[in-house]
Amino acid sequence: MWYLPITDRLKRLYHSERTSASMRWHAEHSRIDGEVTHPSDAKAWQHFNTPLIYELQQLWYTGVSTFDYSEQQNFTMRAVLMWTISDFPAYGMLSGWTTHGRLSCPYCMHRTDAFQLKHGRKTSWFDCHRRFLPVSHPYRKNKKLFTKNKVIRAPPPVYFSGEYLAEQLDYWGAQETAKCGGNWHIPANMPDGYLVDHNWHKKSIFWQLPYWKDLLLRHNLDVMHIEKFFFDNLMYTLLNVQGRSKDNLKTRLDLPDICSRPELHLTRDGKVPVPIFRLFAVAKSTLFEWVKSDVTFPDGYVSKLSRTAEQGQKFSGMKSHDFHVFMQRLLPFAMAELLPRNVHEAIAGIGTFFRDLCTRTLTEEGIHQLDNNIVILLCNLEKIFPPSFFDVMEHLPIHLPHEAALGGPVQFWWMYPFERFMKHLKGKAKNLARVEGSIVAGSLTEETSHFSSYYFAPTVRTRKRAPRRYDDGGVAPVYAVSGVPDIFAQIGRLSGQIKEVWWSSDKDRRSAHTYILLNCDYVQPFESIFVTQVKETFPDVSEKEIEKLKDRDFAGWLKQYVHYGTEIYPVWFHELLQGPITRITTAPMYFTRGYVFHVQAHGQNKATTNYGILVSGGTDYYGVLQEIIEVQYPGLLNLRCILFKCDWYDPVIGRGVRTNNLGVVDVNASRRYQRFEPFILASQAQQVSFIPYPRIRETGVLWLFVIKIAPRGRIIGVSDEIPLQNTQGDIYVPEHTVENIILIDQNNREIEEAGDYSEVEDVDSDEFDENSE
Repeated sequence: MWYLPITDRLKRLYHSERTSASMRWHAEHSRIDGEVTHPSDAKAWQHFNTPLIYELQQLWYTGVSTFDYSEQQNFTMRAVLMWTISDFPAYGMLSGWTTHGRLSCPYCMHRTDAFQLKHGRKTSWFDCHRRFLPVSHPYRKNKKLFTKNKVIRAPPPVYFSGEYLAEQLDYWGAQETAKCGGNWHIPANMPDGYLVDHNWHKKSIFWQLPYWKDLLLRHNLDVMHIEKFFFDNLMYTLLNVQGRSKDNLKTRLDLPDICSRPELHLTRDGKVPVPIFRLFAVAKSTLFEWVKSDVTFPDGYVSKLSRTAEQGQKFSGMKSHDFHVFMQRLLPFAMAELLPRNVHEAIAGIGTFFRDLCTRTLTEEGIHQLDNNIVILLCNLEKIFPPSFFDVMEHLPIHLPHEAALGGPVQFWWMYPFERFMKHLKGKAKNLARVEGSIVAGSLTEETSHFSSYYFAPTVRTRKRAPRRYDDGGVAPVYAVSGVPDIFAQIGRLSGQIKEVWWSSDKDRRSAHTYILLNCDYVQPFESIFVTQVKETFPDVSEKEIEKLKDRDFAGWLKQYVHYGTEIYPVWFHELLQGPITRITTAPMYFTRGYVFHVQAHGQNKATTNYGILVSGGTDYYGVLQEIIEVQYPGLLNLRCILFKCDWYDPVIGRGVRTNNLGVVDVNASRRYQRFEPFILASQAQQVSFIPYPRIRETGVLWLFVIKIAPRGRIIGVSDEIPLQNTQGDIYVPEHTVENIILIDQNNREIEEAGDYSEVEDVDSDEFDENSE
């Protein structure tokens, strides 16, 4: 903000033809009641709805005269700082509330139930979540599964208003750094009650803004880092990684004073029983082998996870996005056969929570359900894992639904884009003796050239206009006549070794032609006439027989019906009725709508899988892409259409497809769809990835987990009604039971030496360094 003032940059966005209309989108876009697709749909934005300090004050009080190109008029632009986005340590720097110690939670503050472990010497948030449950919930009264002999009657802490926080800052005497000096911020000079009654170590400079106390959301918890550290703690504990596991000697020494879990106590000879949440040797090797050989995703979805399995002992070198994918896509099913059912469901529930929280489109009802879910999910973990497992990163998720309700979908307030941008900025530091000046000089040069390119003709090639990785050509086919159906004007690009070949059989040619006809809106009335005539001719005909007749005879019947009719039909319709020419164009790859599709023969030996297909509808069809075909029709218009030929799995629920309460969808790889309907339009295809379960024992049925893939480079979708990362469906509702849990494996009553492995810190490489992947 000191080197790159924001006012002129905001004005510049209104001056450009390309960006001026987008600057008003937040106020003009249509919204479906109950849906939250953007921060402007959430409570914090709507509550304010009217950025360093001097400039932000100027933008608030007086505004700046700005020209809006799209409206062709001047207006007074005002701006407001809605919230800050940072990781958790920086949260403390920006807010003035210290983010370590017993009071580190910025929402619970002094009302927390966190405590310090006697032997572990660290703060634990174990059993801090039952107070968030409904008053009548059975977990509140349970004296065995959580802290022993403890009943919870306290209500959840309320969320304080900005006015209350401002009063607390004045009451405790917190001051701005500029007034008291940087050396003032040491424990000896802190306000009275610091780290005991409060964690205010300074008064943030943002409190100078006149509206700061009125905001509903001032600083965001970062979902990216919370998810990463949660996964870290979980996986290190499951794998029993020395120095990183949350289950160690000190953990067992703390256990008798806190929990009623005698089966996990140290034995008289100083050994420790193996807990049920520990992956034993065979399960551990199965998990790593599965990650190395079976876990594959489409191109560009995630880095190569097989490289992160370090000597079959732990995962290392994972980036934050790798944690994100593993937590949300793999964890809901990965441990199903490796851990006891109750442990798997507790772990999978957390992965499902983050998956549902990170959907592109949230609903108010869904956020409320997530708010209820996370309490039970954390309690389910507390029933299994020891108190040392629950540091502040395991506690903060309980506040994430609240922030989603205020700030909207999490992709607008997590750290991914900013971490990547910081990596980009660090690349501009050519003069290490003048790092800031070097970065600013490089940024100004890039910013100037980028904004100047807005005024170039569309045909001028610039860096920002260079074809992207998933470039689909960007231009739809244009025909000399109007009314040609959209299926002949889809944007897409064939790639790879393109060939012209004959149809493999007349059956394929007839089936492809019939499918194209039946997917033209113009043909729908004729289909109804055909069905009516069939029923009149064969009164007892079944729906199944009608479908067979339609596949076999509809194309020929329609051609005759139009030929002998008296109505006048468009030129393109007559050319369509002639049927496709006898030669087709095939290719191994096709780029369209943010996807890249590969045929199975081309992609099956690659490290990525781009041939999983999903067609959504009344019945969801899952399959594998076998051929990419461009069908051409004779005539002057040269109608062309891209078809996918697929091998389909059995779509029948319970036989070929199964789902569970976690939202996990599996397909039975041993069952195929018996009906001959291999073709779909390329525009109908969504991409999925099929991943087998990690198995210790092979069974006769091979179930494949289905992961839906979001199109690359798309934020909201082809239309505003289509969310693309996850379709918001039913939110998972976790189970809860007060039955006693035996926390050691009844079939594996091993005990082991109690090694005192002190926890160590990871020294991670730059997670956004492309050369380190």
